[in-house]
Amino acid sequence: MRKLLKREKGFTLIELMIVVAIIGILAAIAIPAFIGYLTRAKTSEAGNNLKNMFTAAAGYYTNENWGMRTFDATPGAVAATSACTVGPTVQTPVAPSPAKVNIDWNDPALAPFVAIGFSTRDPVYYQYRLESVGDMCGTMLGLPLYSFQAIGDLDGDGITSLYELAAGSNAQNELMRTPGIYRERELE
Repeated sequence: MRKLLKREKGFTLIELMIVVAIIGILAAIAIPAFIGYLTRAKTSEAGNNLKNMFTAAAGYYTNENWGMRTFDATPGAVAATSACTVGPTVQTPVAPSPAKVNIDWNDPALAPFVAIGFSTRDPVYYQYRLESVGDMCGTMLGLPLYSFQAIGDLDGDGITSLYELAAGSNAQNELMRTPGIYRERELE
């Protein structure tokens, strides 16, 4: 009788093992989902910066307050003061990596980015590329003018992802972009 009255209250080993197994199963499900969520969150940087690059290039393209940016020596020709693009093709010097990297926007090699007014204050995961038809002004109706690209390697496996936004002029000589961003291996 005394043994029954003095019985200690607590969990048995089996009960503890069941709880540990349940926690392990939940962790096995939750951790990969969380890692995937973090990777998708990092990819938002590429889309946002490509849209910012287009917005900056569109502002540069339509700005008529730059003064005479080019000179056309053809008799009777008028020098263009708007519808200007920057060039040549340029990319940020950092290679895609899973770590964020600061970009030195004072680097003269990045002058086309700075000319249109694009830069980032924060470190970036992606290498950015601006492909252009060149540094020119004038009427460029219906031509493809820019390709803005972000190249990344978020998991560090050497396989890169590509995000691309293309832009060109329309019949009114306005800079227009493609409706969406082209994505290739977006979670790499």
